[in-house]
Amino acid sequence: MQLQSLFTLLLAAAAAAQDVSAPSVGQKNRYRLFHKFDISIELHGADEKVVPDLSNLSITINGKKVKDVIVDAPAAPYLFNYTSTTMRTSNPSSPTSHPSTSGEYVVEVTAGKEKVNAKWVVRGSSTRKAKNALLFIGDGMAPSMISAARYISRNTKFGKFKNGDGFLDIEKFDGAGKIATNGLDSIITDSANSAAAYSSGHKGWVNTLNVYADTSKNDQLDDAKVEAITEIIRRVRPGMCIGVVTTASVADATPAAFFAHTRARGQADIIIDQALNGFKHYVPVQGEPMPWGPAVKPDVLLGGGGSAFKGKKALNSTDYYAAYAAAGYTVVNTKTDLTKAPVNGSPLLGIFHSSHMDTWLEREVNKEGLKQNKASSPLLDGTTALDQPGLEQMTLKAIEVMEKKCTDGWFLMSEAASVDKAMHPMDFDRALADLLELDRTVKAVRNLPSAKDTAIFLTADHSQGYDVYGTVDTAFFRAASNDDKTSIDGQPNKPNDGTYHVEQRNSIGIYEDAGWIDNVLDAKGLPTKFADAVDVPNFVENYEYKTTGLKGAPLTRSAVADMNITGLLGTQIYRSLSQQDNAVVPSAADSNGFVGIPRTGNLPVTSGSTVHTLNAVDLYCWGPNANKCTAAHDNTELFFLLADTLGLGDKPDAPSATVVTVTVTAGAYGAPTGYAAPAGNAPYVAPVGTGKGVPATNLYSSAAAAGVSAIVALAAMAFF
Repeated sequence: MQLQSLFTLLLAAAAAAQDVSAPSVGQKNRYRLFHKFDISIELHGADEKVVPDLSNLSITINGKKVKDVIVDAPAAPYLFNYTSTTMRTSNPSSPTSHPSTSGEYVVEVTAGKEKVNAKWVVRGSSTRKAKNALLFIGDGMAPSMISAARYISRNTKFGKFKNGDGFLDIEKFDGAGKIATNGLDSIITDSANSAAAYSSGHKGWVNTLNVYADTSKNDQLDDAKVEAITEIIRRVRPGMCIGVVTTASVADATPAAFFAHTRARGQADIIIDQALNGFKHYVPVQGEPMPWGPAVKPDVLLGGGGSAFKGKKALNSTDYYAAYAAAGYTVVNTKTDLTKAPVNGSPLLGIFHSSHMDTWLEREVNKEGLKQNKASSPLLDGTTALDQPGLEQMTLKAIEVMEKKCTDGWFLMSEAASVDKAMHPMDFDRALADLLELDRTVKAVRNLPSAKDTAIFLTADHSQGYDVYGTVDTAFFRAASNDDKTSIDGQPNKPNDGTYHVEQRNSIGIYEDAGWIDNVLDAKGLPTKFADAVDVPNFVENYEYKTTGLKGAPLTRSAVADMNITGLLGTQIYRSLSQQDNAVVPSAADSNGFVGIPRTGNLPVTSGSTVHTLNAVDLYCWGPNANKCTAAHDNTELFFLLADTLGLGDKPDAPSATVVTVTVTAGAYGAPTGYAAPAGNAPYVAPVGTGKGVPATNLYSSAAAAGVSAIVALAAMAFF
């Protein structure tokens, strides 16, 4: 099968003078053969007061016209005229466009007397190596977090893990590598463009999903698009299933990267519509193909995000639960209903929270804590979502459904989203608990009969700032004075007005004083209690696991000190007469009233959470193609690994779009101010196969909430 290159090219050319940032010969965009994409050219005049010369505007590929190189290219470009920004864009585009053969292509744009060029490298097709492919993503999962999760869940003896088997299941890989996660616009990425790099093989901007962002500001849907791997599968493999599972909203950045196209990841309403109906530019332009390609219509879509499925936050207030049901989906909204959902060849939609699903600690241990979010039901009926499934159950159910539904294999993306979502507010207990839930899920999947036919990849989309530097004796910490007026020997401190929290900080053990974690494991060898901490906006740290005073979705603690939201940059600033510096005033107690060590942040003073870092992430692989993981990769390479594993591109293309004929009003192109209600789609029907899943089990015992205040906790820190 010839795999199509899933990438878009954006060529920026100056009309009067070449911009130093524009592509030049030697710079490369990589594609897979028959990958479909838009070609977008932006031209900016060097002097905004002078109309640029576009009389000989042209684009050639290897010296030939585009239509002579690109399969099914449009006969002529269609034009956007952004007069408000003194910019003109020529946009020859078709989702059926792709190079006809592998090799190198030099793309050259001429405008006036200026020329700019770039190079494409189109990779050939490959032989299919696995029936199924599964991509696990631990969102924000830095390598240091994997180490921390190991030490809180595995006992040691004489400095070695007991029985020599103390590593996590995700660390028992067939092949391993590293992935550099930077985007196109910055060394620091976000979940949108990083996940889209995995999905499409192309770099992107922060907040973008499978598009090359242009400079128009008003329309988030007019950017050049690149085909996602799921769109290729849907187009050329009608007998293959697609699944998307997440503990976040299904419209969140990572899951959306596998079926959506937008400049703005926050367009949850449009993203939910795109999953079912495909991409639509709701104010089409003359010659623009609509819909852009086949709707992905995942055969299984499980997670949170109910607020975008009905009510005022849904696109045009559409009831998407009803829309998915009309398209043939079984729709469920609780863990109980998911368990009972029939495995009969029908696609499955499961939405279990109005926003992001709660973490493992609330779902399985602190169930009473779920009531702190009084309107979390995915049905938006003002009740609490008390019956939420976990990542393991959702993943196993997805596989069971797809094994039954599709004869030509399946592709599944399964995301442990709250590793990241709990790390942001510095709730490391919940983050590491969800990481261990991911570990348990991988083990369960590898024990399935279908595992022998499945290539499994596990990585993170980016790192969060996190590391472990010691341990904390929490009993000593709570007993210690925090006013610094009296030293540990009972004598007055001089000066006695310091705020160094000397005694509390002495409870932190480093080097030889760090010792070992006081793990208490259950009968299955799993942890029953732990706590740890980190990070650095202004916050208060006391190394305590918290079950009350939780906020947000998912419910998490907040170590950030309460601040007066007034004054400079929305924070309370004071000047220390002794140190002559500015700092945010922290409280000595966190939001739960626990006394701890206030710490001054090293992020912008308006920051209320930790942020992503540029650390490379680990890549672990099992099964076919695992040997190709053993390298340092750019994040775009993961797409090629997935495509190569599935042999995409070795079947003929199927028609995927028709050209819309519309009347274009003269003048500047205006972005839509509203969206038309989407037309209904016929239910997707795939061939029926056979398969069977296995029941899910819990990683931790119910004792996980007991005695946490008595343990020795990990002490950790963040670097930014």
